[in-house]
Amino acid sequence: MKFVLLVEGDTEKKVLAALFKRWIDPRLAQPVGVKVVKCEGWPELIKESPKKARMHLEDEDVIAVFAILDLYGPTIYPNGVRNVSERYKWAKSHLEGKVGDTRFHQHFAVHETEAWLFSNLNLFPGPIKTALPAGVEKPEEINFDEPPSKLLEKLYKEKNRPPIQEAC
Repeated sequence: MKFVLLVEGDTEKKVLAALFKRWIDPRLAQPVGVKVVKCEGWPELIKESPKKARMHLEDEDVIAVFAILDLYGPTIYPNGVRNVSERYKWAKSHLEGKVGDTRFHQHFAVHETEAWLFSNLNLFPGPIKTALPAGVEKPEEINFDEPPSKLLEKLYKEKNRPPIQEAC
């Protein structure tokens, strides 16, 4: 038995399976697999998720398919849909409706999956960790002006470190 995760980029492809397995396996009678399917950015994920989800759901070993999308970045939202709550409600309904199967679930990273890395600051090398601003451990409060990936990209460049995608 396994779950399939449709993701939009390299960071998600490299870190999410292990992150989810660490969380879910202790809660289950027996471990399940997690297969990560990377799309090339949010436009491809949005365009291809209905077809890819239905294809994976035909496999009897697949329990469910989850698509994970950053709320920051996509330009799919109608005018007037601006804040986190509005974006979440509209996009979840819209994207799940395109698949039309109760085993497909659209989830979001507020604001980006990279924010989840802030839940364990020990993931970062010393110079990056000490340069992180106060409050990053509450990524849901970060605004859309400097999302986590942009903050990390800036810090890694300033500290002459390999980008976060290579560090994970």
